[in-house]
Amino acid sequence: MTGSDRLEYEKRVNRVIDHIRAHLSDELPLAALARVAAFSPFHFHRVFKAITGETVFGFIQRLRIERAAGALHSHRDRPVLDVALDHGFASAATFARAFRARFGMSATQWRAGGAERWRARRKPGKQDRKPGKAAGAGRRHTARRRRQEEAMSILVRDLPAHHVASMRYVGPYGARGIPELWARFRTWMAAHDLTSSTSVTLGVAYDDPGITAPDRCRYDACVVVPPDFRPDRLVEVTDVHAGRYAVARFTGTAHEIVDAWDRVFAEWLLGSGYEPDDCPCYERYRGNATVDARAGTFRCELCLPVRPL
Repeated sequence: MTGSDRLEYEKRVNRVIDHIRAHLSDELPLAALARVAAFSPFHFHRVFKAITGETVFGFIQRLRIERAAGALHSHRDRPVLDVALDHGFASAATFARAFRARFGMSATQWRAGGAERWRARRKPGKQDRKPGKAAGAGRRHTARRRRQEEAMSILVRDLPAHHVASMRYVGPYGARGIPELWARFRTWMAAHDLTSSTSVTLGVAYDDPGITAPDRCRYDACVVVPPDFRPDRLVEVTDVHAGRYAVARFTGTAHEIVDAWDRVFAEWLLGSGYEPDDCPCYERYRGNATVDARAGTFRCELCLPVRPL
């Protein structure tokens, strides 16, 4: 890990930030911003958040609102709708919701003294806490979580292709739908004699929950099967491709695994000399991965596809 690797990430993300600032009133699709950074569109959103502490959409929205607030105060004779359209908002209603969410008042109230009151409440040196900031998350860490972070070991390895039978879940990632998916899938595995101490199962996440609406996120529970395995109505058969992966050991709960993935991006990737490759991450489980059924803890490997930076 070197400081120059992180500087390369920062340089690319700053290139995107400069592009956003220069084209704030334009459409700014994620794929186009990823091209500006020369990163894979598949993982660019997570890289951006790891560097800035904000999602791409959150950064763009905040910048638009803040610039619009300045314009409302400086050009009091301009209609609010004109200011909204000039700063990338599609309608007055969209702008009004975003403005109130940011400042706790309407644009009219902002012009009628709200801007001065807002500035007076601001304390020198105090910054707004952005959602997902590391400082906020750190205070929630228990001693056990800190020990887990310190123990996180990541190796870059060439992993083989996997021929798998898979069962899909569509919905929010986390501790609700996915554990239920695995319960159904293990029942199916047992009925097909695919449960053993040597079985390899994978959890493949196809979407970044920071971008995709929660109810549209896709996740497959998979088990490695022989080449001639025939699917039934409950599963599909597909291949998880071979490649170079950063592999991190994880032990914890479904609540904690999302934070573990974030740490792979924020604490390891930026100084690793690698960037994400353009294919899905997955979790790899060997045999019985349960550590404590009552506590809901399990062990697996987090596998992030990478290529040289």
